[in-house]
Amino acid sequence: MHTFVNRLGVAMAIAISGAAIADTPVALHIDAPNSNDGLPLLSESGWPLTIKLNIELPDGETYPAFAVQPNFPVHGEWGFLIFEDPDGCLNPPAPNWQVQHTVACGVPDPLPDDWDFEDWDPPPSDETYLEFWPDVDQAGVEDDAGNADRQADLLDSAGSGGPEFDGWDTGGVQPCTPGTNDTDCDRFGPATGGETTDGFGFAANDDLTGLVLIAQYGVGLTYSEPAFDQAVPLAARNLAGLVHSVSYDLSDLQEEKAKGQGKPTSTFKEYVRIWAHVNMLPLVVRHIIQYDACVGNITYDDPPFDTNVESCDGDDLWRVDGGPVETAPMNYGRADAASIDLLESSVFEIRAFMVAGQAPDVLMDGNDDGVVDSADAVLAGFSVLSNEDSIELLQLSQLICWGGGGSAVLFDLDGNGEAQIPIVCPAGPGDLKTPPR
Repeated sequence: MHTFVNRLGVAMAIAISGAAIADTPVALHIDAPNSNDGLPLLSESGWPLTIKLNIELPDGETYPAFAVQPNFPVHGEWGFLIFEDPDGCLNPPAPNWQVQHTVACGVPDPLPDDWDFEDWDPPPSDETYLEFWPDVDQAGVEDDAGNADRQADLLDSAGSGGPEFDGWDTGGVQPCTPGTNDTDCDRFGPATGGETTDGFGFAANDDLTGLVLIAQYGVGLTYSEPAFDQAVPLAARNLAGLVHSVSYDLSDLQEEKAKGQGKPTSTFKEYVRIWAHVNMLPLVVRHIIQYDACVGNITYDDPPFDTNVESCDGDDLWRVDGGPVETAPMNYGRADAASIDLLESSVFEIRAFMVAGQAPDVLMDGNDDGVVDSADAVLAGFSVLSNEDSIELLQLSQLICWGGGGSAVLFDLDGNGEAQIPIVCPAGPGDLKTPPR
């Protein structure tokens, strides 16, 4: 378990009074390529995704006295935006937070002669808040900043690595034990740092604890591991743990112009902005495929030894994202070719929103509409702090022939004992071409 050092007096708590949570006080926007409202074409090798949180400071509000100097979090320190505090005792869930000696916090006024502060038991936190830590995370790099509970959930042993399924070879199914570095497992998704306390992986984020980032494809879904079956009910993994950096603007004045009967008038509103940046890694927003390229009756090239497959007379089969066994759209012959074709023909959607406090690592489709979104977070009991934003995108692969792995594996789906036939890799292109549309 991560241990915090004493960071007394370096929290920011901006009290935003009168902001009804139902009015979603945080305006969230996904800042990513949009091709003038069209579908951006992105590279599978990685692409930028920035989430901007815009929080207006109500008129008359200032940074209050209880934000003990230094008032504002520096790199690696926590900050809080407090939207509601029903009992009037500011007591956010921060390590070493100094609760004020007030009546609202359970300290009588005047103090009795026999009052002993060692017996004082302040009320528990009831604030509706947004927690953030200006920080940078990278897979496998030790990090001592961030929410300790979230960091613990981002260890691979806690389930923050990619999904792992039973493998297969010509000897049959290879039983897998997920989370044990079992070489018989087929593991999907990018490396997430193993047991390093790096604040990085497939779970809620340790530096922006309320962020929910959903992509319902491949590693973004949950499965009945080690079986390659989607979990029931449908659920999505929170990809916010893949955020690489969190930063903020302390104060920004935005001019708003309104034309009246006479001259144009201008008003200024003050905002705090928080930014979360993802350098989206390969093998995250794409489908997982089990592929069988040898279906039906098999012809061997050296009978009666039956060791080298020459051909199979059935159509190729595949399973996509733990779905049913289906006939592939064409006989690709290779698992990687099927994966690349599906990648380049799929329109992917990513959704993001904020909840109060700490977001879930996994969110279920509570209303059974086939989409995991902010409505499901409300059904799960979370207070949603922001609007939900989404983007759609296409992706282009750079890979020509790479022999499987990544997001696709060979698997005997029809039970004939084979899943592949010999395939010769084509030569790669000799020059650069305009990306296809």
